[in-house]
Amino acid sequence: EMAIQTALRETQEELLGHHSKSDDAGYDFDNGIAILGQAQAVPSVTGNMVTPIIGALTDDLPSHDAIHVMFPGNEGEVDEVFAMSIDELLSVETSQELKRLGTMGPVYPAGENRGKIWGLTA
Repeated sequence: EMAIQTALRETQEELLGHHSKSDDAGYDFDNGIAILGQAQAVPSVTGNMVTPIIGALTDDLPSHDAIHVMFPGNEGEVDEVFAMSIDELLSVETSQELKRLGTMGPVYPAGENRGKIWGLTA
């Protein structure tokens, strides 16, 4: 339960940036995320064990441009906020060496000009 609450808080902080309340972004974080499950704990780059929580927004997302208004992102932690469906992620999944962790890990090409999703990505 603590891992889920931490994941929800971190998601809100990273998606909202400087906004302090979910009302500011127009998304109900308290009721708008369905927890799908959790994965086995993995080490972060600092060696702390982190339990990945898998969740999904329960509301349909607006257009790409509206996502940036709804979820401005925390400039200190997030390069860009964008959406990919689980089907899209699964269709592009690959693996490569994660040099900081010294092991192979899953990597998801995020599309043109977006780089890759890897590691502990929200």
